[in-house]
Amino acid sequence: MEPIVPHVGEIGESGLLDLIKRRFGNGPEGEVWVGDDAALVATGSRSLLTVDVLVEGIDFDFSYCTGFDVGWKSLAVNVSDIAAMGGRPERAVVALSLSPATLVGVVEAFLDGLEAGAGRWNVDIVGGDISGADEMSVSVTLLGAIDAEPVLRSGARLGDAICVTGSLGGAAGGLFALQRGLAGHNADIERLAARQLRPEPRIREAETLQAATAMVDVSDGLALDLTRLMKASGKGCTVSRELVPVDPALAALEDGPDPVELALRGGEDLELLCTLDPADVDRALEALGSPLAGLTRIGVVTDDGCLLDGEPLEGEELGWEHLRSR
Repeated sequence: MEPIVPHVGEIGESGLLDLIKRRFGNGPEGEVWVGDDAALVATGSRSLLTVDVLVEGIDFDFSYCTGFDVGWKSLAVNVSDIAAMGGRPERAVVALSLSPATLVGVVEAFLDGLEAGAGRWNVDIVGGDISGADEMSVSVTLLGAIDAEPVLRSGARLGDAICVTGSLGGAAGGLFALQRGLAGHNADIERLAARQLRPEPRIREAETLQAATAMVDVSDGLALDLTRLMKASGKGCTVSRELVPVDPALAALEDGPDPVELALRGGEDLELLCTLDPADVDRALEALGSPLAGLTRIGVVTDDGCLLDGEPLEGEELGWEHLRSR
């Protein structure tokens, strides 16, 4: 006889809090983590603070992902934001909204993923909140440390090189494959699925790119995030389509979307898009390795207007925006 798996409604908020406290409740001397009205933590003189929300049916779907995937990704997207500012992640609080019908096993898997990500990126989970909802949603607020000057979006300078880490389009290709039940067909498609479900923030790369004049993580698509960076800096750019590093695994998606379009507009790759003084580019390229594995130069900062192969890079469909009508 199969054991009865309780639903969240059967153990209630107190039961869930006890479950979470057993994992994350023990802070160092002088700090208070899970279990009080607020977490008590020690911070330095300057900190970075970011928050991101994942909502079932919009940002993830249990038809193709697991609770572990949601836990991992909910922390990863915040770690990526801290990395894009040149910082390192430290402490997080997590708000979780659930239907009473949610299986406790789903919550356990979510905590497994959250715990695995926290261990990988040296993040302490120090508190949070639980609420009821019609669908699952997760909000992670992450505190990060910054030892030098932060790398902002607004620092790009005329003549700077535009560079991006890794390869692009893989996460969007993974979503395409997962939604169509293609996962498991071959190693390349599995790799794409992993980029969607278990993204890897570029913390090491961010440490190497401390000399960047401006930086942003590619979460909403290269085209949209590039125009945002240029707008914040009051500059323009020219970018070459043929230089954009497309994830080579996208070739496995037969009859799928155009790989270059996925690289430009797909989003969720969590790569780092930055501008560098031309004198610093060779040093960064050497430190981070070859294109598709490290850093690729794709364009240059100009006075005004964003151009892709000489044509304006503009319009509402540049990438992903949560609240735009479609």
